[in-house]
Amino acid sequence: MTKMLDRELDGVLNQPIHRAAGLEIVSIVNGECEIRYQVNDTTANPHGKLHGGVMCLMHDVAGFLAVASLLSADQHASTAETHTSILRPANRGETIIVRAKVDRVGRTLAFMRSETFARGSDGKERLIATGALTKAVVSVSP
Repeated sequence: MTKMLDRELDGVLNQPIHRAAGLEIVSIVNGECEIRYQVNDTTANPHGKLHGGVMCLMHDVAGFLAVASLLSADQHASTAETHTSILRPANRGETIIVRAKVDRVGRTLAFMRSETFARGSDGKERLIATGALTKAVVSVSP
């Protein structure tokens, strides 16, 4: 892990909404990240489907962790733009998998994409959303 990722990881894991969602980091390596969480009482809408806002939030989390794996200790990434296309619903009790990949890190901007899958009790994954994120890369004091 990079020092930037080392600095930020506990804060990401300790966010109350992330804990309530059961956020699990599966992997973070070389500009790629995979996270998992559950469609539970916190992440479901009143109809028992994954809340669209939570889906957008977790795209942002996965993208942040992916880019954090490439940045130095004196850098930080802040969301500048995000776009999520929701393709189909996910149901209460399903596991949600988000995979994010950094396409490019420039001097001031980083670009990444993500895909979200729902895994049901049969173990099969189905694509439920795609996303694109732009992060501003800024300098911070170590």
